[in-house]
Amino acid sequence: MRAALRTLTVLRSLNVSNGATVGELSTVTGISRPALYRILETLREAGYISVDIARRHYCLTMLVRSLAEGFSDEDWVTQIARPALAQLQRRVVWPVDLGTYGSNSMWIRETTRPLSPLTIDRAVAGSPFSMLSSATGRAYLAFCGQDEREQIIKNLQLSVEPGNEIVLRRPRLDALLADVVKRGYGYRYGEPPKESGAIAVPILYKNRIFGCINMTFISALLKPEKAAEQHLTALRETADAIAKGTKQLEATAGSPRKPLRPS
Repeated sequence: MRAALRTLTVLRSLNVSNGATVGELSTVTGISRPALYRILETLREAGYISVDIARRHYCLTMLVRSLAEGFSDEDWVTQIARPALAQLQRRVVWPVDLGTYGSNSMWIRETTRPLSPLTIDRAVAGSPFSMLSSATGRAYLAFCGQDEREQIIKNLQLSVEPGNEIVLRRPRLDALLADVVKRGYGYRYGEPPKESGAIAVPILYKNRIFGCINMTFISALLKPEKAAEQHLTALRETADAIAKGTKQLEATAGSPRKPLRPS
């Protein structure tokens, strides 16, 4: 059982860090290098990971998706999140987005910006946001698990990109995330683009965070506190509805399928 738990720990670490070397994995997981080499070689032979020999870097393959057989990420977005966001936008009028984490950024997976008469930022699905200067990124980092949070922060410290400079000031970052937890939502205001502000809430289910719901508003008309006073209940209800729908989708998506093959 210990070996199985170690293997799952390695898979999770590779997923969070978007790949890693043996040394990096050993630091994050606490597993010795000899044990890691055995685990990684077993996973490689089974087709779950690939290795860049020149960089000594290990990454997950598409076959890992078969471990979540019956539950598709696209199913979640199209069947659950998209209609929920459309309904939310009709309630709040302001444009709303679904943001998910990947490659040390938050990405717009779905948005109602084309539908809202109050849209001033025409960002489209597939656009990235920085983790630490966006409401979605701050919400995700504040409400994700501690291990994932620390790994993301380490990744951001290795290559500080514009918007993430606060990662080098850990006391300020910790204070910001603590304030997000206290408020119950991430926020952006008075920062580029200054013509808009935003608040975001996490989508939480079974100690997992699937992403965040973000609402953007005109900063000359609202501040985050007023936006939360008017619309936080609607945002939270939508996040809860998406989490509940995801639970139902997972529960009913167990029909047998042919296993995926590595690409």
